[in-house]
Amino acid sequence: MKYKVTFIGSGNVATNLAHAFDKAGHTINQVISHNIENAKLLARKFGAYYGDTASEMYKDSDFVILCVNDEAYASVLESMPGGMHAIICHTAGPISMDVLAKYSDNYGVIYPLQSLRKEELTDLMEVPIFTEWSSEDVRRKVTQLADSISNRVKEVSSEERNKYHLAAVFANNFSNLMYTIADEYLEAEGLDFNNLLPIIKETALRLKSGKPSGWQTGPAKRGDRDVIAKHIAMLKEDNVRDVYEKLSDFLMNKAQT
Repeated sequence: MKYKVTFIGSGNVATNLAHAFDKAGHTINQVISHNIENAKLLARKFGAYYGDTASEMYKDSDFVILCVNDEAYASVLESMPGGMHAIICHTAGPISMDVLAKYSDNYGVIYPLQSLRKEELTDLMEVPIFTEWSSEDVRRKVTQLADSISNRVKEVSSEERNKYHLAAVFANNFSNLMYTIADEYLEAEGLDFNNLLPIIKETALRLKSGKPSGWQTGPAKRGDRDVIAKHIAMLKEDNVRDVYEKLSDFLMNKAQT
């Protein structure tokens, strides 16, 4: 089954999903964004209509996909025209599906668990996409749409999706912060962060063959307080020293349990 899809939003998630749906044979019907230039840019890639307010939305789409900042949901939903029969889906990890209930009887969630960038499109076929729905009919259609772009579609509740989102903050956002700290430290010392890329890659690859806790290494894992103290003394920034010290304490305590 092929569907007509309207996007509200023109950023990273909207761009990746729009390209994926188009590749799967669906029609990108319209792109709505408060940034009209971004809406135009994305819409023209698919020969779609565009606008800058949800009130301009056409009523002939099968799906309306919300790809906006979490704090923008209420205002966007309030401005949508009445009498729509489209299934309204949001794409957010931490937001309950229930926020859509007062605006439509047909609603759901299509949430790709991936860090997406519009400058570099991601093949979503191996990306987990979590779905939720308001009725069995919506379930069938949401599943068809999601299955057309991913081989890893999974039905999860809002509570479960929020937990995955929290875990992803640790696995993705916080780990990238560690890379940033390492990069800034090496740059300040006149050294090259690229020399860390092989160990970063190897750490990620190991996760395919065992639990993360089984691959933990380093001075804190060994309880080597002399090395830890030496490292702390080498760090010039108080906040970075604090991060190193607290993470080392956490790792040592975890190694003892």
